[in-house]
Amino acid sequence: MTAADDPRRLAAVRATDLLDAESTVSFDRLTELARRLTGVPIVLLTIVDDARSCWLSRQGLPPGSPVEGPLEDSFCQHVLGGDPLLLPDVRLDARTRHNPAIAEQGVRAWAGHPVLSPDGQVLGSFCLIDTEVRAWTAADAALLADLAAIASREVELRMATLQAERAGALARAEADRAAVLARIGELLTAGLDPAEVWQAIATLAVPALGDLAHVGTVDRDGGLTPVAARHADPARLPLLQEWVGAAGRRVGETAGPGHVAVTGRAELIDVADAPGLNGAQRAAADRLEVASALVVPLRSRGRVAAVLTIARTRGSQPYSATDRDLVTALADRAALVVENARVHARERTVSETMQRALLPALLPEPDHLQLASRYQPAGLAQLVGGDWYDAFVDAAGATSLVIGDVAGHDVDAAATMGQLRTMLRMAGHDAARSSAGVLSAVDAACETLQQAVFATALVARIEGRVPDGTGSRVVRWSSAGHPPPLLLHVDGTVELLTHPVGLPLGVLPDRARPEHELLLEPGATLLLYTDGLIEQGEDGAGERDLDRGLEELVRALSAAAALDLDVEALCDRLVDVLLPAAGAADDVALIAIRPQPEE
Repeated sequence: MTAADDPRRLAAVRATDLLDAESTVSFDRLTELARRLTGVPIVLLTIVDDARSCWLSRQGLPPGSPVEGPLEDSFCQHVLGGDPLLLPDVRLDARTRHNPAIAEQGVRAWAGHPVLSPDGQVLGSFCLIDTEVRAWTAADAALLADLAAIASREVELRMATLQAERAGALARAEADRAAVLARIGELLTAGLDPAEVWQAIATLAVPALGDLAHVGTVDRDGGLTPVAARHADPARLPLLQEWVGAAGRRVGETAGPGHVAVTGRAELIDVADAPGLNGAQRAAADRLEVASALVVPLRSRGRVAAVLTIARTRGSQPYSATDRDLVTALADRAALVVENARVHARERTVSETMQRALLPALLPEPDHLQLASRYQPAGLAQLVGGDWYDAFVDAAGATSLVIGDVAGHDVDAAATMGQLRTMLRMAGHDAARSSAGVLSAVDAACETLQQAVFATALVARIEGRVPDGTGSRVVRWSSAGHPPPLLLHVDGTVELLTHPVGLPLGVLPDRARPEHELLLEPGATLLLYTDGLIEQGEDGAGERDLDRGLEELVRALSAAAALDLDVEALCDRLVDVLLPAAGAADDVALIAIRPQPEE
């Protein structure tokens, strides 16, 4: 039995659900980062079973390329035993010299490291591919091992999420009634905005459980505020909305929504002989042709948070006690979703408030330099992440710009961002260090203080005017694995500064960091940004394409140059052009600087 055929390994592969799966932002970031750091043209993250190698995340392949290959033609089969393999020239190794990729794709050098399941089984490999013979270094091997370890951790997180989702699905799979609830629960969890959740509840109730429905949230004094309504006949929805809005807060009702808001007990109402209905309720029931209704509470944290009313019109089957139990169960399930939405909204508010508080309230205003910045959090589907920008004037009078991105989308990411921002300021405030030195100092501090981080960052220091009378500035910058800055020249051309970058903060902190220099002329603009600005586009296969996103950014910046915008208007235009109206898929931060003529 070979490593490829090991039943335990194959069971681990199947448990991940990654064969034939779509990649994720986390996997694509890792492979793109590996390509930028090593300079190899192709990077793959593969998942391998006993017959094929599936390329889960792939960078550098032409559009329309295959997304898998047979196991016997895979280089990855040689790391399934658990050991990494680095081949400077695949044509010289007996295991690979006959691989068809040598002739078909021009593969010359290959390096792969196993990607592991939580129990240590080899799932596939994180591999670097070069079309030139390459002598892999010890640093290459260490970097590859780190990236494979991060990929393994992402697999573990994905599996934990899948297990939680499966457990939830099993819990909802109960008898005939539970089948209906499972569908309702699945649809309700699609939204995390409380307003959307209220409307989703009404939408799911009609027509599946009734002909009309409305939801009212409960105020502290027991009154109701309408938040959602739906009617099976769209032409009659305005009539329903008119009555719900005109019914007032419904305090003091002895039957119906106002009564349930106080008692917290579900009610089955037969309009024809319900003794507790008041005159306004009977008039409304007559106008809406309601024959039977179910009114149930939706609880959150032990109190009635909202009341759901579902009704059937004349000619429909009246509700029964079984229906009441079903709708009560629906309300209980919906209440979990409501609570989830409220918790998410609170956490998002805390996280966004924290992040905005940690961003500079005002940018500095150095002489003859114009600065502008923008920050936009991800859409409601995610919590706020760790993107940030900063600008400060150091003790020597030079202006430093900082842009960065901490991995993650939660309060921890925002907190880590705040710590890194402060550390970068402290390292650079006295002008004693270069841009690369500032990044190295922060990396060393994180290691000394045992502060685990994984973040990309870029520091650019804009120094005094060049003594040639033009007002040009020298910019010295260094990148810790961050997307390349853009330079918009005065003539409207856009230069992508694809100089070598260092490793992200938190990865091999002892490695030296490269630093670069450029001349920033008056009227030219230097733009720094986080990768959320270039992650919005998709290629023909529906996959995130960072190269395409970068090309779109270059085109947008070039087009904006013809409009002769100041940097504030320029930043607004980039956000408007590149980000979807419904919200970005990831956090976005950008900062721009432009020298002004001395006069």
